Amino acid sequence: MSAVTGQKRLPIVLAKGIALLFLALPPVALAQPTAIITILEGKGSLLRGTTRYVLAEGVRLAPGDIVQTSDKAFARIEFADGSIADLGASARLLTATARRAAKSGSMGEHFLLAGFMKLSAGKQATAGYRYATPHFSVTTAEGVAVMQIAAAEAAVFVESGEARLTESVPKGAGALQRLRGGEFYTRKSGQKSAVAPRPSQAFIGALPRAFLDTIPSRLARFKDREVAPKRAEEIAYAEVEAWLKTNRDVRRPLVQRWRSRANDPAFRGALIVNLKNHPEWDPILFPEKYKPKENKSATPSEPAAVQ
Repeated sequence: MSAVTGQKRLPIVLAKGIALLFLALPPVALAQPTAIITILEGKGSLLRGTTRYVLAEGVRLAPGDIVQTSDKAFARIEFADGSIADLGASARLLTATARRAAKSGSMGEHFLLAGFMKLSAGKQATAGYRYATPHFSVTTAEGVAVMQIAAAEAAVFVESGEARLTESVPKGAGALQRLRGGEFYTRKSGQKSAVAPRPSQAFIGALPRAFLDTIPSRLARFKDREVAPKRAEEIAYAEVEAWLKTNRDVRRPLVQRWRSRANDPAFRGALIVNLKNHPEWDPILFPEKYKPKENKSATPSEPAAVQ
């Protein structure tokens, strides 16, 4: 039987309890081998370095890993402090690297590029949570919330606690907004954001079914059992294209991670075609343009006089 099916269903009226503390996954948990995939329905992949691996239950995540789910998948990540992160279909999640965690302080900073995510803070969680997206960054110390990210719009529902949200604007960060339990934030490209006292019916209707179920923790099953992800192949441009074209501060560190793929003709060709979307690859693709130019006007030195 599926890990998701057969569980007690929460009433729709408690949809605000379907919350996902969308905000980042605790950096301490990710820095240690205690962030574990405990449920996987459908298919998923793990991008680590330049390699794509097949995601599986029991796989431990490392800082900087990218987790991607297929269009009909559901995945759960559980942490040692009891926090749980659920990912819906077609979700794209970048876990914080040590460098990003250090820049963000004790909370770290993870990045949800697309999809639904639900995160519930564990009772033992002591650090705050921070989560960045193409549209905004959110921080909170506790609670539950649900977040939906798409290319042209985004939504956040806070079930409990208080969240601080900062919108991404062309020239930096926008004004700080505070969201209280029960509030529903939405933002569409080219429009001002809005905050409502409850989530919309469209939002509730689009929620992954698993987000409405009560699913017990499965962390104990994998605490002492390590599962190695199965290596698939080197990453192709198409599967990381969205990452290469997202926010500049997210995609720039990926240049060094994936620069060896520029030696692959197909990957290199796609980089060149789309170079305007990720100009930071120009020095990797055309290093000769960045070599110091010779000073042709300089007078050659006179040969030493023969005695």
